[in-house]
Amino acid sequence: MWESAFRPRRGSLLAIIATAVGIAGCGGQAAITTTGSASSASATSTTAPGQAGHHHRDDPPALKVHGPEIGATQSVHAFGSFLHVTVTKVGAVSRADASPPPGDRGVAVQLRIADEAGQTYDSTASGDLSVIVSRGMSVPLDIRAGACETQLVDFESHLYSGDVRTGCVGFSVPRHARVLGVRFSPHARPRGAVTWRTAR
Repeated sequence: MWESAFRPRRGSLLAIIATAVGIAGCGGQAAITTTGSASSASATSTTAPGQAGHHHRDDPPALKVHGPEIGATQSVHAFGSFLHVTVTKVGAVSRADASPPPGDRGVAVQLRIADEAGQTYDSTASGDLSVIVSRGMSVPLDIRAGACETQLVDFESHLYSGDVRTGCVGFSVPRHARVLGVRFSPHARPRGAVTWRTAR
């Protein structure tokens, strides 16, 4: 008789279990919210270092360009052609002479190329040359006036054995990027490429 008086009914037992599950569920939700807040705090706390890292990406101190300085002549074996290639100068392009995209500036690369022996070298200077910058990318730029005006006939077109030619190629580079060097890739391929570094 005494035992039956204190024995919990089936319905009451189910209600207790449901209440306990509900509390656990609330606790679980609270834990998820806390974790989410912690994640947000973590993301916020890494914003400053991220910005600092962005600054280093703009001008990475570890980036090194190997090769002689601008002005040196380098020998290039280009699929049957033996070339002497010299980057003679890297300079700025006036906005009056070209229209780089917003946020970019114009850079001119002056080149001397001589086919010393072998087969005719036939390529494009805008494809063979590239500018190495401290951030972002460089792309060829059409220059409509000035000393580096883009010519209708590429000066690397049909370069016969014994020919020596000079020309200039324009590039658009990010405004706040430093020009670290220039690369010449024969026939726009990595094989046989040579690099010059700008003076620091």
